[in-house]
Amino acid sequence: MFIQNPMKKSLVFLYIFLGCLIQSCNTSPKIFETEEGQVIRLEVDQVVMRLDSAMSNFEMIARIDHSRLAESEGVYTPPSIVTIFSNPEVNSRLIQLNPLAGIDLPYKVLCYSEPDLAGARIAFTSPEFIMLRHGLSQNDLRDYSADITSVTKSFSREIFSATDLSGIDKNFGLVVTKSDFDFQTTLGNLMKAIQGQGDTEVFGEIDFKNEAAPYDIDVKPTTLILFGAPEPGGKAMNKCPKLGLDAFCQKLLVFEKDNGVFIAYNDIVAFSELYYDTSTIPQRVINRRLKSVFEEAITE
Repeated sequence: MFIQNPMKKSLVFLYIFLGCLIQSCNTSPKIFETEEGQVIRLEVDQVVMRLDSAMSNFEMIARIDHSRLAESEGVYTPPSIVTIFSNPEVNSRLIQLNPLAGIDLPYKVLCYSEPDLAGARIAFTSPEFIMLRHGLSQNDLRDYSADITSVTKSFSREIFSATDLSGIDKNFGLVVTKSDFDFQTTLGNLMKAIQGQGDTEVFGEIDFKNEAAPYDIDVKPTTLILFGAPEPGGKAMNKCPKLGLDAFCQKLLVFEKDNGVFIAYNDIVAFSELYYDTSTIPQRVINRRLKSVFEEAITE
């Protein structure tokens, strides 16, 4: 945490206090020592292995096992493993159309179980969601759709987790803020702020402009930082594991547009309400924390 004045110290103590309060409400990670816990974890792991064989033609970016990371911090969340993989040419064409699309790229597939541990599920960022959120057309998403279909087609329809998209409009669940600094300074400040949190891990950084160069696609400076904090993230996912698709790990996009530099990230509460029609104290605490840390990093 950054502790530069008494007010910020008070915020730190508030986060610690709330974290302790939240911890008392969490199910023990020892559930994975039970037969039921072992069975569902194995089932999710097997779905992930099947996914691997389906995505062999793509570039692997990161695999994040939310529940095991949380368990290592003494926090429980149901099995939840997100795989992030890429087709750089498709990324580049979509970001050229709308740089904010970078928040939903590269491809993401979540293999997980709901809190009832009733069975393994799969969720992914659908082309329909990206069309609505970023103002793109079906034709714009043609290659994206083909790639996602090629990876998921071997699974039965029953395993997929459906999402009601009727409430999705342009820029749904996005927090977008203008930086006071140039692109490189903004990116450097944010990375320093993230790494300075103490409980946060950086899982990857994707330079979309550099990715686009071999395809002669003109993309302005656009970089995605993938990061997360296993303990608070596990608490926020305890009853809402599908958040492992969009909110954990957190995705921070830094991009140039109209002679300005902006950042964008996902509102955790918005996605919790989309998937579960509710939100929790841990999610709201993390939302406030993200806002505070990011705004400090990009404000002169």
